[in-house]
Amino acid sequence: MKRSALLVALGLVGCGATDRTAEDFAADPEAAEAIVAACDAGRTNDECEAARRGLADARREARMRAYERAF
Repeated sequence: MKRSALLVALGLVGCGATDRTAEDFAADPEAAEAIVAACDAGRTNDECEAARRGLADARREARMRAYERAF
């Protein structure tokens, strides 16, 4: 009984959502902004650094697109 309970618990932990990467957040800047705002408000989240990097990447890409359109 203990062994099956342990296997069920490990299975549930393994099925948890994975942390998103900076590339994931760069593709979805709105989600990155929400995570960064939560982090700045004091909530601890494992995705804070990835969200900040992804948001910076997305903003950099937007600036480059605007720069290319200007020429």
